[in-house]
Amino acid sequence: MSNDPIRIEVSDEVQRRLAIIARQMGTARHALEAVGEVIIESVQTNFEAEGRPQKWKEHSDMTKARRGVGATILRDKGASGGLFGSLHRNATDKKVIVSTNKKYAAMQHFGARKGEFGTVQAHVGSHTRTRNGNTHNVRAHTRQMLVPLGDIPARPFMMLQDEDEAEIMATLDEFIFTEE
Repeated sequence: MSNDPIRIEVSDEVQRRLAIIARQMGTARHALEAVGEVIIESVQTNFEAEGRPQKWKEHSDMTKARRGVGATILRDKGASGGLFGSLHRNATDKKVIVSTNKKYAAMQHFGARKGEFGTVQAHVGSHTRTRNGNTHNVRAHTRQMLVPLGDIPARPFMMLQDEDEAEIMATLDEFIFTEE
């Protein structure tokens, strides 16, 4: 898995409109901020649809047992936090960057194999365990755990849909001055 950013190239027509805006206003920054909002809305719709244009793979049995059957995928905290709520944009005079500060974002977008990132030493608190009807006390201890614990399927969320270009162009058109 790469830490390289996901780059989305825009059409020649979008670039032409940005050049007009930059000439007329001296900068395209405000228009690019608006485009960033369009992109964020599209990515959030990807989350709400749990994958577009293709649905994401459902939760594993282990995740279903922990979160419950039917729990939302990658939106457990909604817009208040987590990956869904961490999207933000930063526009310059020449580009807009839409990103997240969550370290696990790339792993969720691209997927990961069980143990792909090695192991960590985890602290396990004291607890009781029941096996074959017998209950045992277990002392606090540490153990090595694989990271991730199991395979994580790719759930690409940081992507635009075909229909987004028309909305981006309409957004840019709001910034272009026309002589009447």
